[in-house]
Amino acid sequence: MHLETSDVTGARGLAAAVPPAEMPGEARLQADAPPATRRVETIDMWRGLVLVVIFINHVPGNLLEHLTMKNFGFSDSAEAFVFVSGLAVALAYFPKLNAGDWFGTARRCVKRAVKLYGVHLLLTLAALVMFGQAFLATGITELATNHGRDISFMEPARALAGLVLLSHQIGYFNILPLYILLMLVAIPLLMLAWVRPALALAISIAIYAWSRLTDFGLPTWPVEGRWFFDPLGWQLLFTIGIVCGVVWRGRKLPFSPTLFGLSVAWLLASLVIVTNGFGQFPGLYDGARAFVDLSKTDLGLGRMFHFLALAYVLSQMRVGEAILRLPGADKLTLMGRHGLAVFAAGSLASALGQILLAVSHGSPIVGVVYVVAGIVGLVAFASCLEWFSTARSQRASARQSHVPGRASQRNGAGV
Repeated sequence: MHLETSDVTGARGLAAAVPPAEMPGEARLQADAPPATRRVETIDMWRGLVLVVIFINHVPGNLLEHLTMKNFGFSDSAEAFVFVSGLAVALAYFPKLNAGDWFGTARRCVKRAVKLYGVHLLLTLAALVMFGQAFLATGITELATNHGRDISFMEPARALAGLVLLSHQIGYFNILPLYILLMLVAIPLLMLAWVRPALALAISIAIYAWSRLTDFGLPTWPVEGRWFFDPLGWQLLFTIGIVCGVVWRGRKLPFSPTLFGLSVAWLLASLVIVTNGFGQFPGLYDGARAFVDLSKTDLGLGRMFHFLALAYVLSQMRVGEAILRLPGADKLTLMGRHGLAVFAAGSLASALGQILLAVSHGSPIVGVVYVVAGIVGLVAFASCLEWFSTARSQRASARQSHVPGRASQRNGAGV
């Protein structure tokens, strides 16, 4: 989640600067497409909302967890995280690639992956320190053993090596490794989309199908298993996000009555199944798992289609634009604008929330109060980041205004 303000501005500027005749194949985009400012705000808003939902779900046992989307459909915030990330990559980087800056685009993707790698290592180590100290202070064994943390304390040398190799991931801190690899995969995906978006999608589908048919996934070590979010499966949703960003950048997604009807039907069926027929048919959800592909590790088709149906319906009903007009929506947009920093803060805050719930024996009051306070804290954190970012930009502008010749150049440009 990393669509920065400078990237968005550059994306819009480059899109307007490149004439359609210079754009290859299906990657040609209308040079006179309307400005995408509103759409970028919508993406930031959705990203902020996803961050809030992730924080709530990463403090398991709190009552607010029952209000999140995973309780009303097959997909959850993970699908939204990956799809929006692909969409943001297309909006930020594809115009630069389209303008001929191939090396610069690849360099930015690699730089982002390296930054994510560093953040992941720091977050995981910080979380292990928090859980380890909490165990020493309280004696609650689960704090040191749950969600793959046990080997980190029993065999720290091997666990640390696995952490560096991304082959050892503890629970609730395992989505950034997926994102790291997706940022590296984004380089060939963007280049394929530049040639023809359908080609990028076809290759992605082929990789997904091969991984599902062969049941092949990236292995974990030193604990035997496979990645919780297997990149070979999840790359398809990331690719769909990129292709959507390339094909419909600055334009409205076409409406299809048939597709809309099928999407609504699948959403309703998912709602009935997940809620066990609104409580009337106990065991319905468990029974459906044997027939509906709902695997989270390798992105089951049922989960992916549910999210895509939800995204299509929300986009056609312009729900995002409606939310932007509600009080407080600007706070979500602010959080989305500083996505990585807010995600990092939320991850550590969720670890602390897990510790507090364990100490309070799952107190519902403690859970709700902490989660609400945590969300307020994340909003305040994003606001501080925005203030520092604005102040830094103003200082940079002030320095440039004192450079000899700059002021006269600006005055001349304005005549």
